[in-house]
Amino acid sequence: MEASPRLQTDKKRRYRPSYIGCVIVAVVMGLLSVTWGGGAIAAWVDQSGKTRATARVLGTDGNRSSGRITVEFTTADGRRIDAEDGRRGWPRDAEQGDEVDVLYDADDPAGGVQPYQDLGRSLPWWALFTVTAFVAGFAAYRTRPRA
Repeated sequence: MEASPRLQTDKKRRYRPSYIGCVIVAVVMGLLSVTWGGGAIAAWVDQSGKTRATARVLGTDGNRSSGRITVEFTTADGRRIDAEDGRRGWPRDAEQGDEVDVLYDADDPAGGVQPYQDLGRSLPWWALFTVTAFVAGFAAYRTRPRA
């Protein structure tokens, strides 16, 4: 007894390279969108309630992952503060004498200093990843194998 033509076509169904490529792009861009967006939200939450100031770099030592950076800034009430923090998260090219934007905790300015992150710069990247994920997902849907 011979198999029906429908069974034979099911066995021969192949995924087109364009479909596979669209699925891969949609998944990767979707993950980047969620990661980038989540990181921006986490940074926004971390920065909320802190005061922004311009600081002068007094010195750096060590490398980017385990080094230290020392900055000097003036608080909103006029106090001059020297603060030290780990290098991670600070601008890569920060050298002695450079000016950087910082955020500090008004209750503990020297202990709660961190680099300011301009979250507006991440919005275009997040939008690009999100739109690309949706377009690739739609293209994957349109190029899917059909029975």
